Amino acid sequence: MKLKNVIGLMSGTSMDGINASLVKTNGEALEQTGYQIISNYNETTARLLKEYIFNYHKLKNNKDFEKEVSNEIVTDHNNAITKLNRLSGIKPDLIGFHGQTVFHNSLKKISVQIGSGYLLSKMCKIKVVSEFRQKDIENGGEGAPISPIYHKLLMKKFNFDLPCCFINIGGVSNITYWDGHTLIGFDLGPGNGLMDIYCQKNLGVFFDYQGEIASKGKPDFYLVNKFLDLPFFKKKYPKSIDRLEFDNFVKNLPLENFSHSDILSTFLEFTVGSIQKGIEILPSLPKKIVIMGGGQHNKHLMKKIKSLLPINIVGANQIGINGDYVEAEMIAYLAMRKLAKKPITFPNTTGVKSPCIGGEVHNFLN
Repeated sequence: MKLKNVIGLMSGTSMDGINASLVKTNGEALEQTGYQIISNYNETTARLLKEYIFNYHKLKNNKDFEKEVSNEIVTDHNNAITKLNRLSGIKPDLIGFHGQTVFHNSLKKISVQIGSGYLLSKMCKIKVVSEFRQKDIENGGEGAPISPIYHKLLMKKFNFDLPCCFINIGGVSNITYWDGHTLIGFDLGPGNGLMDIYCQKNLGVFFDYQGEIASKGKPDFYLVNKFLDLPFFKKKYPKSIDRLEFDNFVKNLPLENFSHSDILSTFLEFTVGSIQKGIEILPSLPKKIVIMGGGQHNKHLMKKIKSLLPINIVGANQIGINGDYVEAEMIAYLAMRKLAKKPITFPNTTGVKSPCIGGEVHNFLN
């Protein structure tokens, strides 16, 4: 199949805006064009979205509120498409639209993303593929993670020594392992989520820049070990988790006498420890680990991760992969795989019964 111009749109669990990337792909091969942007949510969208996510169980049946949030999200994504089109001068053939995850429960096999693919198609006058997770869930999977098949493509493209791992550290962290035969993927733990929420609620900043605050603190390893003893970390892969799933544990921690730096240092060790636990259950030790997502910019976090094991651990940006846009590229790739009738999730990545073709196609002409 001929390579098509496809825009991928990803707004991850960190809820900090939209990453948009234009690629050329046929669902097998992929070429980066170098055209990519980050487009922030407007203030109204960000406020409504946080209200919806943090009060999901109270608001999930309020259809008017959900529609209001969804329409704001779609409008912001359409603005991101417009900006990227102006930058590239290339009219895309297809849009991959992930939507915004507002709730994920692996035990109940529920994954909720809001944002209408059909409305976005009507706005931008381009065919849109969205709802990538639902077919997987309908066929026995957890609906996450959906990135391993694209990570595998990048490992092949860059000819990395195998086995190799990609670890994406966003609101939640997840891992992809490939040894040339077996593709495995699963969620690891909290990623940046706990640290970011604490910074926003208590320090008036979106995140701990480069881990500077955490680096000045002293972690409480009693609490770290207690955290890593939670049932999630004892589960075998494939497994997935919601960024808020650790909230009850954190709310019950005796943190009153801890400094901000000690708390962030402890939360950072939660992330480091969960990554270590994930690596320990892989079939074999990887020869290379590539870190991507917002976590790769946290110098203190990267230093801690690199101290874990005698493995070549690098940030994606160091080796020619723009780790801030991998997820957006992945959504573009998955959208094209839908049109090419190729699977996007697999038994060892989500627990789905058999390789699954995911996504729904929305055409503004219909």
